[in-house]
Amino acid sequence: MEKRKKQYFNEINIMRGMAVLCVVIGHSFNATETPTILGFMKSFVYCFHMPAFFFISGFLEGEKRRSFSEKKQAIVNKAKRLMVPYFFLTVVTAVLKLLFGAFARNPLNYSTLAVDVLIGRNNPNGGLWFLYALFVISIFGILFDGVSRTVLASVMFVVYVLNTVVFKQFGYIVGFFFSYAWIYFAGSIARKYLYKKIKNSELLMSAKGIVVIAVVSVGYMMLAFVKIYESQSWFLATVVTIIGVFLLFTIAIWVEHCHCGEKLWMVLGDYGMDIYMIGYYVQQAIFVVCGKILGFDYLVYAWMMLIFGLVAPIILSKYIVRNNRILSTLILGR
Repeated sequence: MEKRKKQYFNEINIMRGMAVLCVVIGHSFNATETPTILGFMKSFVYCFHMPAFFFISGFLEGEKRRSFSEKKQAIVNKAKRLMVPYFFLTVVTAVLKLLFGAFARNPLNYSTLAVDVLIGRNNPNGGLWFLYALFVISIFGILFDGVSRTVLASVMFVVYVLNTVVFKQFGYIVGFFFSYAWIYFAGSIARKYLYKKIKNSELLMSAKGIVVIAVVSVGYMMLAFVKIYESQSWFLATVVTIIGVFLLFTIAIWVEHCHCGEKLWMVLGDYGMDIYMIGYYVQQAIFVVCGKILGFDYLVYAWMMLIFGLVAPIILSKYIVRNNRILSTLILGR
């Protein structure tokens, strides 16, 4: 199975584009204790956007059966794809914070930096935790690729519940694994059992489908509002995450089927890794220059962070990073 030609899913690329837009939104605006439009947008995308990335990765991985040598090669490929950018961009961020520490939102803690980087805790570039967590979960999936994804998802969901209620391990690699492994394997299950059913659903893929999706989306936003501002229940948070990921999955399938804004989402999906890796530096530069040095109003530099955080990484990657083999390897793991 490892040697078969890879199957390409436009729907998943569209879903990736939607999720990466959510990342940029989340990094542009500030959360608020009382409801505001932008504050809600920030908190709303955090309900599901990072679990969506794990879901996408698990979906693309699917179910595979590898020989011992194939497992080794798969692990090497994952290390190149995820851990090379993780360590390189960690060093880049640490150097930048060393030089411009006075402007850093989260200054470096030199005494624990090495340990933090090795266990995925408090990385100088906060977004890099995802690469480390995905690497560990992917390796777990490779090593146990002979086990049913349904079994793994079920076991890891139990572990997730136990961690949430009993173990309470968060904020570093063990906590990330306990928190997100179940949704990664759920992606594989969705590929096997749900993808074609949703894609072939006459209701969802008809004109009435947009009405159904719109109604469910409004209801979901109301439920997310309760989760964000009125309830701290882990059960509600879990329900909101599951619904959010699968709603995004369904919307992506509908968009591909109806070709509604498909080209835009495909571009964002194609450059998803680029935006995730490079957008952080673009947004931080805008925050420092426009927010801290020039003293622009929050709304001005926040919207600048959103717009340029999407556009600039695509331009930089298309004309510089992807055209340079070394940069492409170090930043994108390609």
